[in-house]
Amino acid sequence: MRESTGTEGSELLDVATPRHSLLSGRFKQSFAYVALQSRMPGIMQQVVNTLASNEQELVQLHGQEVWKDIHMITTAIERLKRELSRDRQFSLFYGNEPDKAEWNAFLTELPHPKRSYFRACWLHSECYLYRRLFSFFESSKHLTNFDYFLDLKQEHLRISERAIVSLTEATRNLDNDFDSFSKLMRINLWSNHFEIQLNSYLFSDQEDRSNIDVLTRVANLDKRLLVDDSLLVWNCLMKVKGQKEVIVDYICDNAGFELFTDLLLMEYMIENHLATRVRMHVKAIPWYISDAMQSDVEWTIQYLMDHKDDTISGVGWKFKRLMAENRIVISPKSYFWTGPQSYFVMVDSSLSLYKLLSQAEVAIFKGDLNYRKLLGDYIWDSTEDFITCLRGFRPTNICAMRTVKCEVICGLPEGTADHLLRVDPTWMISGNYGVIQYTDSLKCKCDCWQHAASSSEKTVTVTASSAEKPLNKMCTK
Repeated sequence: MRESTGTEGSELLDVATPRHSLLSGRFKQSFAYVALQSRMPGIMQQVVNTLASNEQELVQLHGQEVWKDIHMITTAIERLKRELSRDRQFSLFYGNEPDKAEWNAFLTELPHPKRSYFRACWLHSECYLYRRLFSFFESSKHLTNFDYFLDLKQEHLRISERAIVSLTEATRNLDNDFDSFSKLMRINLWSNHFEIQLNSYLFSDQEDRSNIDVLTRVANLDKRLLVDDSLLVWNCLMKVKGQKEVIVDYICDNAGFELFTDLLLMEYMIENHLATRVRMHVKAIPWYISDAMQSDVEWTIQYLMDHKDDTISGVGWKFKRLMAENRIVISPKSYFWTGPQSYFVMVDSSLSLYKLLSQAEVAIFKGDLNYRKLLGDYIWDSTEDFITCLRGFRPTNICAMRTVKCEVICGLPEGTADHLLRVDPTWMISGNYGVIQYTDSLKCKCDCWQHAASSSEKTVTVTASSAEKPLNKMCTK
């Protein structure tokens, strides 16, 4: 691989990611390097292939002129592949995107040795790639709103029909108790594994597939759950049960079957008066292949409503009603979720979003990407407390539900990581282990975030250099 000009001070090293470092492709024995070198070019090619497979439909929708857009985007993607493979410096954005100024300020402030694909923080490189892909479509004439990951997201829900049927039947009329809530949380955490298990399992005549206890046993939900703080989440919601307003913020991850399990958990919280309103936070643009957007939520509910199975159709109409009653709502679009920053800078870079989250009783962050942003894509000691690794990000009580897919982890019992490394060397990247972690914001009762910005709702740009620093930004009061 050719080296970029001006990056000699940050050479690529043939080592694993050192402890107390940001994840980066700079370390050639890291999963970050493998993903950037092998996986990300495949994703770019996948977008090219999607355009090719949808050519005729796009021509029917937009006319022959759309060929110019397809050619322009395909050419731009191929050029981006070459630039990134050669570790060229990140380029600024010049389109009409509403987050252009924030992105350009961030890129400009990146330290020069960390402003290229393999030398930057892995999170920055990935986000830059997905944001650059969107810019090609945004600058086109006809394909501005084309979701190039749509087919994959919708297909994943369609092929999950057997699991959808079983889970829908099993979640009707659940008891209002911790046991049911905990099972739903764990099914939600393991949604993709759960779907694979159920779709391949042959039920005997004695096994009731509409019984949630049977389903959780079939899926073996507890086998590789390293931390389970679901009781703390339950206690958090029980403390405020019966209050006039109890808001839960739900920061979504994937569309497809996972989004369906998200909606089931939201339904449970609403129906059992654990929350009066659940606010879904979704992505503003196509992101990380399968991340949910508002259009995915709407399509999913319509797909369920139109289903031939009466039980599935009924739950689709139930979701529709809960949204019509504003008990499940989609939060206002925020481009912070598709920015490169870690969440501990939210109070400085998107104060309005921080204030919105602070209205909730708990914010549930789903998935590996949200977890990486909570922890700053930083290699903490595996036993470090979750609250410490948040670096002062405490708008409200926080729950993180995530299957482990990279080296970022915290809050594990002493000796767990060492044991797993001996028995399963790939445990950190396999997606076969999970955590449900919780921290209570009441450990800090001050209004320390208010010093960060005025009461104005104006968004402030935080420099990339400050976001890079692995500081423990804790309140000192």
